[in-house]
Amino acid sequence: MKNISKEILAGLTAVITILVFIWLFSFLKGNNILNRNDRYHAIFDDIGGLEESGIVEINGYKAGIVRNIKFLNDGSGRLLVTLGINRGYKLPSGTIAEITPESILAGMKMNLVLGEGPAFHSDGDTLKSRINPGVIGNIGNDLAPVINKANQVISDIDTLLMDLKLIITNDMRENLHKSSENIENLTYRMDKILESSGENINNLIVNLDSFATMIGKNSAVMDTTINKISLIADNLSDSDIEASIANFNSTVKETSILLENLNRGKGSAGMFLNDDSLYTELTQSLVHLNLLLEDLKSNPGRYINFSVFGKNK
Repeated sequence: MKNISKEILAGLTAVITILVFIWLFSFLKGNNILNRNDRYHAIFDDIGGLEESGIVEINGYKAGIVRNIKFLNDGSGRLLVTLGINRGYKLPSGTIAEITPESILAGMKMNLVLGEGPAFHSDGDTLKSRINPGVIGNIGNDLAPVINKANQVISDIDTLLMDLKLIITNDMRENLHKSSENIENLTYRMDKILESSGENINNLIVNLDSFATMIGKNSAVMDTTINKISLIADNLSDSDIEASIANFNSTVKETSILLENLNRGKGSAGMFLNDDSLYTELTQSLVHLNLLLEDLKSNPGRYINFSVFGKNK
């Protein structure tokens, strides 16, 4: 009896597991087998990418799901879409099943445009159908300029690549490669220089910091010096510099005229500087005077005659 109970318990557990799995699978597909839905149908020539388990909305509110999509068996290629609508929603006669984009990226959804009645559709009725051409057309119109621009950009890029292919020759590639190697070598050398000169750079930074500190400490002295220089500049600007410059120019001009007259032999000084005969005569006179002084020094009696007792007769 105990063995039979265990077998029954195992069987019940398996059945419950299978039922839970079926319910979970249906729930993930959007079908809740615990809730009864009314089914409606709609026939489309093209569903525009609508998928099973897609949303069915009434005035923006989720009222059901797309339960099934299949081809009709009449060979027309039309599609029969089955909708599962939650019970409690009565669809007035004239209601239209409209496929519309949920968003640009999210795909398509079903929107029920309620009719005016006064009667209501029954479970299993086939609704009128249409695809919202306005929304899809607007999307196409909005994307068309973007697509055209993208095509133009791609064409321009292709043209640019072709031009670069013609411009960049083998020699240019080799030169670019050599330039790249030179830049790499230069960078390596700079790294080595910086590495070897690290201590010097640190000392330079320390010295600059000390210099800045010194300037900061002597800012008052520097301000005083700058003020004195500014005062001197103000005094110079206030003084009659133009008159002084004019007097200096006049003096230079007169000096230039005097030197010019001397060079031309004008005046006594000019004749003395430029007349060779006067220089020669003066030189000879100095020679004779020198001879006379020597003779006077040697024979003073020749020139000076005196007696202690009076003049000789």
